Amino acid sequence: MSSPSAEVREASVSCRRRVVWGSVLALVLLRLCVGWHFYREGTKKLDYDPHTGRLSVSFSAEPFFRMAVGPVADIVKDRLPNVYNWERYLAVPRQARPSTIEELEARQKWDREYAARRKAAADKKETPPVEFPPYSPYYAWADRIDQGWRKALERFTSISGLTDQQKSAAKERLEFRRQQLADYLAEQNDAIAEWEHELWRLEQMKADGGAVDLPFLGTRIEEKQAETTAASAAWIAQVQEIEQAFRNDLRGLLSEEQSADASVASAVDAALRDENDRKLHFMNVAVTVVVTGVGVLLLVGLFTRAASVLGIGFLLSVMATQPPWVPGANNPVFYYQLVEIAGLVVLVASGAGRWAGLDVFIHRLLGGRRES
Repeated sequence: MSSPSAEVREASVSCRRRVVWGSVLALVLLRLCVGWHFYREGTKKLDYDPHTGRLSVSFSAEPFFRMAVGPVADIVKDRLPNVYNWERYLAVPRQARPSTIEELEARQKWDREYAARRKAAADKKETPPVEFPPYSPYYAWADRIDQGWRKALERFTSISGLTDQQKSAAKERLEFRRQQLADYLAEQNDAIAEWEHELWRLEQMKADGGAVDLPFLGTRIEEKQAETTAASAAWIAQVQEIEQAFRNDLRGLLSEEQSADASVASAVDAALRDENDRKLHFMNVAVTVVVTGVGVLLLVGLFTRAASVLGIGFLLSVMATQPPWVPGANNPVFYYQLVEIAGLVVLVASGAGRWAGLDVFIHRLLGGRRES
């Protein structure tokens, strides 16, 4: 007959076993649930064509990223195809005010030096330089457009098979379109400055609306917002038209043989494609691969800690675009994502893939190596 102390010890051991196995079961279920969620969300972004057998990404993060208002909003929007992010670089609320003497002198100095540079080039029978006034209300936007066109030219002239004459002609077409852009924006200088002042007034109205609750103020703000948004449409459309003309110029430099060559035509299309289109495509593929990959790894219990860390990083990046404390945020699942992050932290800490997962083999392999 066993002693009371032995029975107590046996009961204690049995209780601990139940707790341990219950904890293991809970960790396995947590891993499977989180893994299934990631896997399902990832596979929703894929499209399978049964006729061709091809699997493609049918998901675009663009609508979500366009609504970003968090600390990474500017970084994300800079990588979206949005006419060189005009909303950030052109739509700048700026109060109209008289220029100071120092500002006027700086402008006059730049104008004189720019005119001198153009005259010197003309005297040498060279192409006059095209520059954008650094004091203009559109300078930041024009500079980004200029950089984008220059990069497109670099990609175009690096295509194999183009002659030196074609490359030289491409550079001339760039300078022509840059001059066209500079002339157009200079014509719109006053209108853009006035528009930016209206944007500043709109910001003031919004600030007043937060302090004073007037029935008509909300309607007035909406009307003003619609007016300012519509005012920029003509400038954006004209810039897009000039850019398309530049692309057509470059395509027109190809010979009939080059145009008929599929590899050359494909290289030209890639060179003239909006750089941000490529970035967006990469982000779409990356998101799909990460979400699906994390789901698969968690389901089979392979590299569980690494997959969980990757999942945490992904969720944090999504949450950073729509944090609820930022005005205008629209992420109704923010707190659900926070709970899922907590679950992933538990998986990282426990290494749950060692139970009912493939990590058990890696764990044994590494353990065997340490013993040897």
